[in-house]
Amino acid sequence: MMNKRMLGMAILSIGFVGAGMGCSASSAFNVGKNLMKKDSHLVVYVDGMPAEQNKLKKGAMGYAKFKVKGTCSTSPSFKFDFEDPTKFGRITSTNMQIHQAFEADYSHQPEFTIYPATQDSEQLMKPGVVYNLGALPGNMKCMNFEKQPVGGVTLKPGMDYMLVFTVAGDRSESIQVLFSTK
Repeated sequence: MMNKRMLGMAILSIGFVGAGMGCSASSAFNVGKNLMKKDSHLVVYVDGMPAEQNKLKKGAMGYAKFKVKGTCSTSPSFKFDFEDPTKFGRITSTNMQIHQAFEADYSHQPEFTIYPATQDSEQLMKPGVVYNLGALPGNMKCMNFEKQPVGGVTLKPGMDYMLVFTVAGDRSESIQVLFSTK
């Protein structure tokens, strides 16, 4: 209840600020509409830090990339949760790709791909569980850039990365998370 009230006040204040700057009421309405739109029903943490969107960019542009504010280790941990598990139904797959920065964008080929070792839905990544990507459990497999199996993720220090996490099921969703290493 309190969050909706705060969001409503924020939308009104943006409208007043926008009107004072010469923006129309419809522009302020669009900002409010952009802020209320859900871009993901997944909540992701890398090294215990949440992936968040820049609210100013989201309000103005309609979308903002998810980013981790702090720097992460070269073998980070990963955790995900569902805001509403009913949005997904039956889950059949969870997988992840980590792409390294390349020429003002990110490589189209992942540095690492993490996927289930079997097709058994009981062996998939579970919400609320912290996974050490540097030493993956037996129910997960990992391939490096050359498509060779490896025991886990070891990233380069001082680099920017994009993690793409996908949950597939009755409804599927992917989230892109930008982060940097120490």
